[in-house]
Amino acid sequence: MKKNIVPAWTFILLLNFSSIWADSDSLPLNKKTPVIKESDSAEVTQQLKSGSGKEPEPVLGSKEASSPKPSLGSIGVYGTQKLNEVMLKEFLGEDLNEWIKKGLAGDESSVELEKKLIQRIQQKFDFAFVEFSVVQFFEVDNLSVHIVLDVVEKNDLPTRANFIPEPTNQFPDPSKLIQAWLEYENIAMDLVEAGQISPDGQKCQALHCPFGHEHPKLKKYGSLFSEGVKKNADKLLDILGKDKRAEYRSSAAYLLPYLMDGKKIIPSLVERIRDPDVVVRNNSLRVLGEIAEFHPEFVIPVKPLIAALNYPRSSDRSKSIYVLYTLAANSSSAREEILREGVPNLLLLLEAKVPDQKELAYNTLKKISGKEYPMADVIHWKNWYAKLKKDKGLPAAK
Repeated sequence: MKKNIVPAWTFILLLNFSSIWADSDSLPLNKKTPVIKESDSAEVTQQLKSGSGKEPEPVLGSKEASSPKPSLGSIGVYGTQKLNEVMLKEFLGEDLNEWIKKGLAGDESSVELEKKLIQRIQQKFDFAFVEFSVVQFFEVDNLSVHIVLDVVEKNDLPTRANFIPEPTNQFPDPSKLIQAWLEYENIAMDLVEAGQISPDGQKCQALHCPFGHEHPKLKKYGSLFSEGVKKNADKLLDILGKDKRAEYRSSAAYLLPYLMDGKKIIPSLVERIRDPDVVVRNNSLRVLGEIAEFHPEFVIPVKPLIAALNYPRSSDRSKSIYVLYTLAANSSSAREEILREGVPNLLLLLEAKVPDQKELAYNTLKKISGKEYPMADVIHWKNWYAKLKKDKGLPAAK
């Protein structure tokens, strides 16, 4: 039976896999995806849209949470010069402290308090987009929570939220693969919660495999997905790019890696980096990250990833910087393109409070520049780029 989870904070949980920050991925460890019948998919979509609009992520600090308990690691603001951490604390005062306290404790009243804090910020500053991201890394004995107020200024909408329009078509579920994926995901979530499998990247017969198929309850899905995706690849590509149901698009992004054909699926995944739905973007970027790390023989375009470094949500930025760092480590042409176009966004992340974004931005800057300035020495990095852009006519830092 599913555990009762206190519906408090919505978390972005970042998993450390094989590299320094590794896959840096979001995984909903306490929320199972409903198995969707084609007849009720429209209703589910409406329910998703009527909610907070946040990516379905794990809620920690519940009654069942094991020790150690979550603790505050940092508070930051991204996307505006009208606010910083000090100003935010002063503006929201004790209400901010109360929200953090309740969120860490899994108090469901934190949800309503968060809404009130957002309303106060909006009434004062009138941003185009404002939302709290609550980020936590899946590390043993480390439940530090990093809070980011994600902001988009109205003038920045064309560059920071230039998403493609919502698709308008609706396709049948080919060989019921979408439903099978959701069943597989739900079973895997239960196994993670029970401690029977680890929530890290697993090897399997796919270009991306979050849970694998070694556990007896997951084994049958390996051949089901491999055979089904090969027979229905074009239909799944249509769903990924054209189906109006975000849950169908996000599931297709995870199914298509079973085709084992990077050349065929990468263009569609890259296109979905600009999907209007945050979960579709999340899944597409995660798959691209796995391909970039373990299958460097496939070419992934750099420019869309550079743009995503400055997208509205912290989850966008964590995923894209991981893919970009991996490409920079493996490709001289990627390093050159990042040097030409990506440094302004990397410098923004260098000042971020979220550890994976800061450290991966730093390591990417070292890769493309050959410099070894300390991570905390942002002034030296900005001075280096100021000279570089003057000499080569590069884009200005933001």
